[in-house]
Amino acid sequence: MPNSVSIKIPDEKKFQVSPSHYPDLACPNPRGWYHSVAGVAAMPSGTLVACYRLSDSHCAVSTNIMTTRSLDGGRTWETPRLLTHCNVWEDHCVWVAPQMSRLRNGRILILVDQGQRNAGQDWPMLSQWQYPERGMSNHLFWSDDEGLSWHGPRLIDEVGGEPSYITELAAGTLLYTRTDSARTDKLQDAPLPWGNIYYKNSAVISTDSGKTWPQVSSLADDPFHGDCEVGVTEYAPGHLLAITRIGMGGSVYGQPSRFVRSHDGGLTWEQPTLSPIYAHRACVRQLQSGRLLATYRSAPGKPGNCAFVFDPEEQFDYEPQSRIIEEERCRLVTTGSQPELRVESDEGKAGTVSFIFYPAQDAGARVEIEATLRVEAADINGCNLSAGCWVRFEPNRICLADRPETGIHFDTSDWHDYRLVRENGILSLHIDGEHALETSVDETWNRLVRIGNRVGGSSSFYDAHKSNLNDGYFSNASRTAWRAMRVRVDNPDTHSIDWSWTAKSGIYPDQFRRDRVVELDMAFHADTGYSSWDQLPDGTIAILDYTNGGSLESYTWHKHGGHNPFIRAYLVHEEDLVR
Repeated sequence: MPNSVSIKIPDEKKFQVSPSHYPDLACPNPRGWYHSVAGVAAMPSGTLVACYRLSDSHCAVSTNIMTTRSLDGGRTWETPRLLTHCNVWEDHCVWVAPQMSRLRNGRILILVDQGQRNAGQDWPMLSQWQYPERGMSNHLFWSDDEGLSWHGPRLIDEVGGEPSYITELAAGTLLYTRTDSARTDKLQDAPLPWGNIYYKNSAVISTDSGKTWPQVSSLADDPFHGDCEVGVTEYAPGHLLAITRIGMGGSVYGQPSRFVRSHDGGLTWEQPTLSPIYAHRACVRQLQSGRLLATYRSAPGKPGNCAFVFDPEEQFDYEPQSRIIEEERCRLVTTGSQPELRVESDEGKAGTVSFIFYPAQDAGARVEIEATLRVEAADINGCNLSAGCWVRFEPNRICLADRPETGIHFDTSDWHDYRLVRENGILSLHIDGEHALETSVDETWNRLVRIGNRVGGSSSFYDAHKSNLNDGYFSNASRTAWRAMRVRVDNPDTHSIDWSWTAKSGIYPDQFRRDRVVELDMAFHADTGYSSWDQLPDGTIAILDYTNGGSLESYTWHKHGGHNPFIRAYLVHEEDLVR
């Protein structure tokens, strides 16, 4: 039988890093301290050194960069010490996202961006933060005695831009990535909140041990992806692999992270390729075995903090994302002699079953979905598919979800082969090879290509992102069965996909996730993750992230004004991360 659930880290391998109270620090938020953005470095002596941001909230007005150490492999941690502080009232700026790394000579580096802001609701998007009248910058701190004392900050650029951790290359050069923004006219119905502003990414290189950083090379520059928060590693001398976050529309449309490679130490970069993971701020480094480990926050599918082990030169097929909180809602069964995928979805986050595919570039992109299915039961919202516009399958009717008067009466309770094609502003439906419906969808088009619960309603970032924040927006309770799916997206100027699945294959549509992606913590609130990891001499892998505890209850508590995220360590070995 195929693996029906992804690999999960057991609770006994999880340890809390951040304390409950900070007696010497006054928190301006009555809800308490907000922990985020953890970094860790493993020393040859076995000492672990960590850093994180301690603030009043995500959109902070008062920020502290804290450091702490563990002398027992990450099980217990010393009392954290304040490295640096900024607040809006005295400094008119805040620290944003510290990133930690260790050099071969034992020096520990913390690279952190600082953004200018004032009190009140003045937290900007990165694109606005980098405007000259506001401003960002990157600063370097370092320690030569395993985190006991620190030097800095040293201003290294006046760009800021979500810098990555610093990577030391075999040639002795240092490299980090940073994100910048630019305007574009290439996006049809450019999604809010950025509109025609998109993100691009650069590699920044120092050849004098970090004193100056004069070399900057373009790593990824594509308005339809908005590559940002890029992690990078060197897996062989001069050979680098970078993993990007998709910035366009807040990653809600279904583009996977992209792999970008360099073979000359980061001076030039190849064309990006689609990766099999959906990562926010990936931390990718090389294990002692030679394989690579990436830790990251997963989006837009099943929410959580994840890990993924792979070979440096491994080649991947396109993999869709899925959002299935309760795995038992989606299962392979055999009815009679025929295998099928049974899906029982429900309203709300926990009841969601959705398969998320690479999106349509614009209204002119051709989208085709073929599916063999039957609808056993469905509420008024039906079972939804989006082929660049939402189509609703009810027990006795098929219609446009956003224009329900356009549709046909049809008994969907028996097995049928359906084919949906959106092309040149027209949606056509074929049932068992016969033409059944054709209608204009110029006014109801969207970028989304989905099968399952309707997650995200239009081309707007706010409408699509609402699905992550509002439980009630996860529409349709239904019972359906599936024997086959095929999804094809032909985009004129970016990646295209042609993906297919059958129940006879004996695997799930998202089998890659179940086999290869490790769930560190489920995280119902989106503001978690942003991890770091390093490997101790004895082979132990210490992964640090910030989390709300990995339960629906903690998510609900957070939503209603409860506890903020804390820093957690996962102490694992490579065999814990692979099947």
